[in-house]
Amino acid sequence: MATPDSKHILTTTLAFASPAIAVLAVLVGVGALAVGPAIVAGLVVLALVALFAARPLGRLRQLQNRIEEMIAGGVSQTPDGAGEALTDPGGGAIGDLAAAFQRLERNWSRDRKALTDGLGAAATLFDALPDPLVTLDRQSRLVYANAAARTLLADGRPEDDVRSRDLSAVLRQPLVLEAVAEVLGGAATRAVEFTLTDRVDQTFEARVEAIAGADVGDDDAVALLLLRDVTAQRQSEQSRADFVANVSHELRTPLTSLIGFIETLREAAKDDADARDRFLTLMATQSDRMARLVDDLLSLSRIEMNEHTLPEGAVDLHSVMGTVTDLLAPQAHQRNIAIETQLDSVTGPVAGDTDELIQLFQNLIENAIKYAREGTVVRIAADSTADTATISVIDQGDGIGREHLARLTERFYRIDTARSRELGGTGLGLAIVKHIVNRHRGTLKIDSELGKGSTFAVTLQRHRPS
Repeated sequence: MATPDSKHILTTTLAFASPAIAVLAVLVGVGALAVGPAIVAGLVVLALVALFAARPLGRLRQLQNRIEEMIAGGVSQTPDGAGEALTDPGGGAIGDLAAAFQRLERNWSRDRKALTDGLGAAATLFDALPDPLVTLDRQSRLVYANAAARTLLADGRPEDDVRSRDLSAVLRQPLVLEAVAEVLGGAATRAVEFTLTDRVDQTFEARVEAIAGADVGDDDAVALLLLRDVTAQRQSEQSRADFVANVSHELRTPLTSLIGFIETLREAAKDDADARDRFLTLMATQSDRMARLVDDLLSLSRIEMNEHTLPEGAVDLHSVMGTVTDLLAPQAHQRNIAIETQLDSVTGPVAGDTDELIQLFQNLIENAIKYAREGTVVRIAADSTADTATISVIDQGDGIGREHLARLTERFYRIDTARSRELGGTGLGLAIVKHIVNRHRGTLKIDSELGKGSTFAVTLQRHRPS
C-alpha cells in the first residue's frame, strides 16, 4: 500500500514532468524523435523531477507533523521550555517558511510553559487558602474546588472526583443554591449565611459572584462560590450579648431589692426601728453583692486587656499562698475548715504578676472553702519540674458532675444559682481564673468526682532571668 509521502511524490512528479513528457510526445509524433530515445528521455525527466521534489516534500511533511503535534499539545520540551528544533530548514521559500515556523514554535512553547506554570501556581495558591472556594458552570456543576472545599464538601476527594458534580449534591443548603441560581440568572453578587449541622455546628458566609468572560462554553466556569467560616465571630457576638444580658440581670436583682427596701423605709417602716435595722442589714448585703460584682467585672476587663502581654516578673509562690491563706483564714474558721499547705517541692519563682496570682489562688481557695463540707480540709499541694510549677487546690465537697466541668470557666455559669448567690458568688470567679492563667501562658485542669470533692490544678512557667 502506498504511503501518503509516496503519493505526494508521485503526484508532484507527474505534475512537474507532464510538460516535458508532452513535448517529447509531440516530437515523436512529428517524427523528430524516435520512440526509444523519447521513452528514455521521459524516464530521465521523471527520475530527475522525483529526485528534486523528494526533499522539499519531506520538509513540508516534517512541518505538517510538527503542526499536528502542536495542535495535540504533544511537542516535546527542551530544558529552556522550547520545542525540540527542526532539522536544518535549508534555503529557499520552504526554508524561510520552516525558519518562521521554528520561531513561532519557540514562542508558542515558551508561552505554553508560562501558562502551565501559572496554572500550577494558581492551583497551589488556591489550595493553600483556608476558605473553601469552588467555581461553577451554567448548570451549577463544579468546575474547580480547592483543597478546603474538597475537605468540607466532598470528604477530601481528589479534584478529578469532584469536578462535574452538581452543587446540590455536595451542599444541601437552599439559601446557597438560590443565591447561585440568581447569579447564574444575571445577578452580579449574592451573599447569604447558613449553618452546617451535620457535624459540629459551623456557620458560614457564602458569597457568590459572576465570572465575566467572552465565548464561555457550557462546561466553563461562570460563577465563583466562596465560603467563609464565621463560627467564631458569631459565637463571640452571642457571647457578648449573653454577657450584657447576664450583667444586667445580676445587677437588676440586688438593685430591685434596694429600691424596694428604700420605699418600705420611707413609708410603712419609717417609724419601725426593728424593721429599719432588718432592712438596712439586707440593703448592706445587696450593696456588698453589687460591689463584688462590679469589682469582678473591672478585674475581668483589666485582665482581658492585658491577656496577650506575658508578665515578666518573678513571683514567690510561698509568699503568694501565705498572703491568700491569711486573707481567707476567717472564712475557713467560720466553717471549721482547715487549710493545709504543702509547697516544699516548689523551690524557685514562677513568671507572673503577683497581684493577679494572689487573685487567682484567692478565687480558687475561697471557692474550695465555700463548697467544701464543714469540718473538712482544703489541701494546697504542689508539684514541679525544671520548667513548670503546678499548684493544686483540693477540697472535700460534694463534687461536680462531669457534664458541668467544660463550662465552669464561662462567665456567670453556675451549677446551683441559688446556692452560689447565697454564698456570695458573682459567677465570674473561675472566668477570672481562666483569663489570668491564659495571660501567664499556663494551664488550668479541673477534676472532680461526685461525693468526693474537686481538684483545681494550675500549672505556671518557671521564671527565667533574662
